[in-house]
Amino acid sequence: MVRARSGAFPAVVALVAVLVSACGAAAPQTSREELFQEYVRSTHVKNDWLGGEGGTSADRIANFASRGTPTDLLSRLLSARPCDADCPPSGAAGQAVRDFAGSAGSVYERSVLVKRRSGSLELITLYVAHTSGRAPALVDSRGRTYTGGLDGFRHHNDLLSSDDMILTPAAITSVSGGGKVVAVSGHTATDRRPWLIGTTVVVLVLVLGAAIGARAARRRTAEVCP
Repeated sequence: MVRARSGAFPAVVALVAVLVSACGAAAPQTSREELFQEYVRSTHVKNDWLGGEGGTSADRIANFASRGTPTDLLSRLLSARPCDADCPPSGAAGQAVRDFAGSAGSVYERSVLVKRRSGSLELITLYVAHTSGRAPALVDSRGRTYTGGLDGFRHHNDLLSSDDMILTPAAITSVSGGGKVVAVSGHTATDRRPWLIGTTVVVLVLVLGAAIGARAARRRTAEVCP
């Protein structure tokens, strides 16, 4: 007969506490300052309309320095820009913007700096659509529309993963300029805690049941074999 050791229950409880504390949403691994500095130094940023590609880090830094302060550069990189005649482009993105904003709405384009899990950097463009009587929305290059600001985009987009990092204004649909800049994951991580807690409850019940069964079996044995 297998007996449940008296220390099994406390050991399982301790293990659960460790696992629950370790399985929360992942914190950003790169600060906003570090991510911006990576952009300034990197000579290979995909879709970099502001700094271009190639050359050396020293040349790139000198070029940026000649055009203003780091704050000026960050503002120019991340600020919303009014769309011109060719913005948004034809196709799904343009149709989604027209469907949301209509002819009387206003449209802006905003660059978001992305650091992929591989470490590569790129700029992606999101369109900010404003129209009377509705909260503003984001539209991505595939024509998907997101409400709920930055949180709504991070929760629902299929462009980025929770292993990607992005640098963007916290008020991502605001077009007035200024405001807090944040470095966050490109997608909200799946919270595994409900699954873990449910599984842990089952394990605890099994352990407790085994301990009770073993005790009852010992008692029966003692009664039969005094």
